[in-house]
Amino acid sequence: MDIRAVLFDLDGTLVGAEKPFSEIKSELRERLISLGIPGELIGDLTPMYEGLIELSKKTGGAFEELYSILIELEAERMNESFVFEGARELLDFLGDRGIKLALMTRSSRKATMKALELHGLKNYFDIISTRDDVPPEELKPNPGQLGRILDELNVPPEKAVVVGDHGYDIIPARELGALSVLVTGHDAGRMSFQVEAEPNFEVENLLHLKELFERLFSSYVVVPAYNEEKTIGAVIEDLLRYFRRDEIIVVNDGSRDRTEEIARSYGVHVLTHLVNRGLGGALGTGFAYAVRRNAKLVLTFDADGQHLLSDALRVMKPVAEGRADFAVGSRLKGDTSEMPFVKKFGNFILDAVTAVFARKYVSDSQSGLRCLSGDCVRKIRITCDRYAVSSEIIIEASKNGCRIVEVPIKAVYTEYSMRKGTNVLEGVKIALNLLFDKLR
Repeated sequence: MDIRAVLFDLDGTLVGAEKPFSEIKSELRERLISLGIPGELIGDLTPMYEGLIELSKKTGGAFEELYSILIELEAERMNESFVFEGARELLDFLGDRGIKLALMTRSSRKATMKALELHGLKNYFDIISTRDDVPPEELKPNPGQLGRILDELNVPPEKAVVVGDHGYDIIPARELGALSVLVTGHDAGRMSFQVEAEPNFEVENLLHLKELFERLFSSYVVVPAYNEEKTIGAVIEDLLRYFRRDEIIVVNDGSRDRTEEIARSYGVHVLTHLVNRGLGGALGTGFAYAVRRNAKLVLTFDADGQHLLSDALRVMKPVAEGRADFAVGSRLKGDTSEMPFVKKFGNFILDAVTAVFARKYVSDSQSGLRCLSGDCVRKIRITCDRYAVSSEIIIEASKNGCRIVEVPIKAVYTEYSMRKGTNVLEGVKIALNLLFDKLR
């Protein structure tokens, strides 16, 4: 994937401390009461920084006086902080790849710098942005803090990954279109409250995060294309939001229109069949090329515009995280409102036939949106040239012990895409081809 910058949260992501924030909040409350402020006026103080802003408005007291107490408590807490396992190795790994690194934290600058200097982490970062460096209305979870950092790094949001342990880290990334990773296994340093936010990826710790990045940095997209001059340009432009040009493999399957010319104009890899070999032949060529490039992730993406890039990222998730070897984007488990009945019925028949030979039921065996690990791709032997390949890939993956999961996706159909793909007659051919091939 085309990742040019990684932005880390600090507390709970890279470093932790034994004292939880709930204790900091209690101590802050006690100190405020000692100043003569009534407890009922102080309220819950969640989050603490914004709570102090509201408290200063209620009391008419100087915000700086109230805020200085929080800064002191945070800085004291950092005296007993520690670096999470794998943090330095991860930062070294990303730095060696030329990735720009930034810190985006809600901690005060005093506490942040104390932690970074104490643990020798300061020099890893191109930019260090604390809550003291942005107006309150821009502090995460608002997108302003992230936007400022990306502008200074001169990196588009789609080329950045935000890593954190809390929904407050995920929300601004989602709003601006950056990728996000939630670290779930770090309890020390986590904020005293939670908010729901869906990240692009989840990992337990920083060692697993390094493995995730290794897979993402070696991901390829195979786009089979036959006479797709009307849609191939828009499909490639969409993929280029998150993938590098040399990661996109368009297999021009003997097209008689301008498909090859248009694809080449985007600077992506174009592999051309002199004659039309069918979907199986195109996927086989794309897989072989990805294997030669030592791909760790291979995504297949149709050229007719029926897939959403957001769905592609969701299909990548379980394989990129190492929880599966093969993920199938299932239109039948997602929003099927645009899926014609004849497509649903045809898929059901083919799903049943596929399940007989794969000994595993997949609700949308004919889906063109898939993600496979590099190891799984290497185990698959494609012999079907035509549409039966969709079933064959599942059968091969299952036979070779690949862990298969399904991810709900939206079925998107246009008048153009409806003329493509399988119809009832093609479905009958697929079923017969599978039957004859597997009984030989």
